Amino acid sequence: MSKPDPKATTYEPLNEGVGEWAPARVTLPIPMGEVAARTSVDMATARAAASFDPTRIEETLRDARIDNESRIKVMTVLSKDPIFANWKKRMPHMNREQQMRQSHFACRRILELGEQNEWTTHEIVEAVLTLDLQSPITIHWVAFVPVIFGQGNAEQIERWGEKAMNHEILGCYMQTELGHGTNVQQLETTCTYDEESDGFVLHSPTLTSTKWWAGGLGTTSTHGIVQAQLIIKGKSYGPHLFFCQLRDMETGKLLDGLVAGDIGPKTYGAFGGLDNGWARFDHFKIPRDHMLSKHAKVKKGGEYVKPPSDKLSYGGMIFIRSQMIDRTGWMLSRGVTIATRYTLVRRQFRDPSSKDVNDVERSVLSYPSTARRILPLLAKAYAYILAGRRMRTLYEDMAQQLEEGNTELLADVHVASSSLKAYCTKQALDGIEECRQALGGHGFLASAGFTQVFPEQAPAVTYEGDNIVLASQVGRAMLKLSGELDGNSSAKVAATSGFLKAISQANAIPFTQPKSSADWYKPEVYSAALGLRAAQLVVDLRAEIKSGRPFVDLSFECIEVAKSHAEFVVDLWFGEGIRDDAQRLGEKECAWLNKLVTLHALTALSRNITPLVLPASQGRALAGYKTGQAILAPESVILLEKAIRELVTEILPQVIGLSDGFGWLDWELGSSLGRKDGRVYEHLMADAEANPLNHPGAVPSLETIDKVGIYKYGSANTGKGIPDWYGSEIGPLLTAAARRANL
Repeated sequence: MSKPDPKATTYEPLNEGVGEWAPARVTLPIPMGEVAARTSVDMATARAAASFDPTRIEETLRDARIDNESRIKVMTVLSKDPIFANWKKRMPHMNREQQMRQSHFACRRILELGEQNEWTTHEIVEAVLTLDLQSPITIHWVAFVPVIFGQGNAEQIERWGEKAMNHEILGCYMQTELGHGTNVQQLETTCTYDEESDGFVLHSPTLTSTKWWAGGLGTTSTHGIVQAQLIIKGKSYGPHLFFCQLRDMETGKLLDGLVAGDIGPKTYGAFGGLDNGWARFDHFKIPRDHMLSKHAKVKKGGEYVKPPSDKLSYGGMIFIRSQMIDRTGWMLSRGVTIATRYTLVRRQFRDPSSKDVNDVERSVLSYPSTARRILPLLAKAYAYILAGRRMRTLYEDMAQQLEEGNTELLADVHVASSSLKAYCTKQALDGIEECRQALGGHGFLASAGFTQVFPEQAPAVTYEGDNIVLASQVGRAMLKLSGELDGNSSAKVAATSGFLKAISQANAIPFTQPKSSADWYKPEVYSAALGLRAAQLVVDLRAEIKSGRPFVDLSFECIEVAKSHAEFVVDLWFGEGIRDDAQRLGEKECAWLNKLVTLHALTALSRNITPLVLPASQGRALAGYKTGQAILAPESVILLEKAIRELVTEILPQVIGLSDGFGWLDWELGSSLGRKDGRVYEHLMADAEANPLNHPGAVPSLETIDKVGIYKYGSANTGKGIPDWYGSEIGPLLTAAARRANL
């Protein structure tokens, strides 16, 4: 492409105008200059350097809920819609109340667009998830609908599932309480069987039994799935799931026997458009057939029919965890795409060897300190996306087996989903922030694109199981499985925990000491090293138990066990994912993706190399290794660092092509710095010029904001409020959905 004229004082539009929105452009008559004129050329040059076709990767990666062509069709509709075109740019300017109102409006607008464009259900879900809104309708699809279909019997699915699918009802998932979250067994909300009415009575007996955090519960949801202690004739049968109506379908008024509301703003302004709520039940009656009864049920008279496995009641949480892994990869990929594009075109400092003051400054991405920060994150994003797809498949296989009464995969899915959820969510969160920091000062602007992606990822380390507690569950599972192998070396163990055989079986994981940096690029070397490290950490955990330390005091040690287990599994599934799609991806594409597999594995090893280089103490050696012998020689560690350094250098020229492989559209990223065409300085200046605060009449008078955020303690309407937009947005949404369903 030709280089823009640095002397030009008129600027081409940065986008197309939509409705009343004029196209973004710099309007001040100031010369562009050499620095801004070069960015688009730099980007085009880097993109042309790709030795593979990024679109083949994109088509394969994006083949999820909908195919990539359909995804682009949906995104194009949103990007050209007068409401959503500048949605991501406007949201940071709004306060919480405005974001909530916009959220309710967006729910209705998306369904209107879906009807106009004949979108499928999956296309509607894709649109919802892409808005960076975390709206009530998002939770409806992520947590409410799947639980009905996963835990309800056939009659319940027909009765409630279809209405939920059609948006005739909107729901939430009410598990967490004020006093308990991860410890589901100790939830205090009760659901007592009432023999006289042959129904159930939901009740919140204490302050801490108040349901808390349920998305959509605050002001929106008409119905909810409630996790409560089932009590029959004075005996508790543990937590079970119950379906109940919360609000009047037309008015939004909460039903008698129930108070509820919004819990307030969240950290970083996250989930501003989602009414995470609280609720209390006061002897709230529901019919007996409102207990979700796919696996357990209560017959008339109070006879309890128990499920095939006690863990089946956690199916909802396992489902959500299994869906979170690739989602974290996609969230990280947004940060990585922005970071690679901006650091490529951002130039700072001439090379120290330069003697000419007119020499071009270096690309920030060319500095090893930057490349080493970002490229491993690129590998992680791909790894979590592909490993997450394997996790989804494993869950689906388990669900199919459960339909047949087979619980064989349940334990493996529980461990794998717990391990990967705990590890990947934290790695993605840290990686997103690392990407932002790599952008320097401009990265702190809302228009950089991290205003939504970081806050959305932040709570993922806690919800659906606190990461530290999940790590302890992984540690406990490793102790149990390794103990079973002690008693029976031929006992069946899943591939995801196959490294445990190395504890008692010599050469269970063949390993050859690397003699050169190139040796580290061999899958049989780095995968074996990951497996041996994971096994060594389990041996150390077992030794601590044998020394007399109670398991409850080993939660810190379990964190590293879980991390290493997850890195072993991600490596396993990352490589498998590429091999499975090799024909569709293409030979050149696979070659570069496999380099990312290697980079992920090597950086995972370097994260904690100690278990491999520390000589084993008495009673802590793996089978085939002696006391005082280390698995890895010090020289191999030096070679490992050399291998990583050389691999980063090799991949660096392909980084724009590889980040293009994620397929993010500019509208989806919502980033001035992550523009595909590289015109970052023009966009930053255009947005700054157009900032509402820079135009007369933009600042509201004090009279209009003096009551914003005032807390009203002791109001007679506490727990009974209805936002005024319910009648204008949610009510019509439900009515329209019911009308469509009856056509």
